[in-house]
Amino acid sequence: MNTPWQSSRHGRGLLLLRGEPDQVARWAARGLVASLVVPLPSWTAVVPAEPLSRAVPPYDDPLAVLAARPVSSRLRAAVGLFAVDGRAVVTVQGDGWRAVQRWVVWQPGRGAVRAPGLPPARPADLVGLAGASHRGAAAAPARVAEILRDGGGDALRLLGDLMSVLGLPGWSLLSGDRPAGSQLVEPAVRRVAGFNALVLDEARHRAEEEEESP
Repeated sequence: MNTPWQSSRHGRGLLLLRGEPDQVARWAARGLVASLVVPLPSWTAVVPAEPLSRAVPPYDDPLAVLAARPVSSRLRAAVGLFAVDGRAVVTVQGDGWRAVQRWVVWQPGRGAVRAPGLPPARPADLVGLAGASHRGAAAAPARVAEILRDGGGDALRLLGDLMSVLGLPGWSLLSGDRPAGSQLVEPAVRRVAGFNALVLDEARHRAEEEEESP
């Protein structure tokens, strides 16, 4: 699991999926993050419900874990919008069988920047997956590119501008309030325990190798 930031307790974010709420709830239960599943027009949102995931460090940041988690093809397209440590991070996954997760990382004062190891998303990727192009918004890719180049403002403003241009719902969810009609989904205990055991086993293995190396 590759994440573009270090653990933070002060971020905000949500993941928008095309799946139905009951499908999304089952997917969330197989993860590591206690989440609110929220039905929205044409989308279902997943929002972290706790400041920590149920996993051991370094996988205890719920936003990083949610952003990096692959989404099954039956629930895509998927768009993630996150504000962490002053940066905005946008993830997109298409609905193709082998669709690659792509990323936008935006920093104040600089605009969009390349993140090593993370395939970049183009403005056209964001527009296509959001469905803005289906509404005849021919100028949307150029407007998205303009927004991402601008380093002014802050991460939440950047996300709000993108959501407005792309026609994405859920801006109010970034306020941190529990929305009406949401469903709390807790991750399955056995899955979390299995993941944590694997992480700790790998950590012990690395420690043993370091002790044995000259």
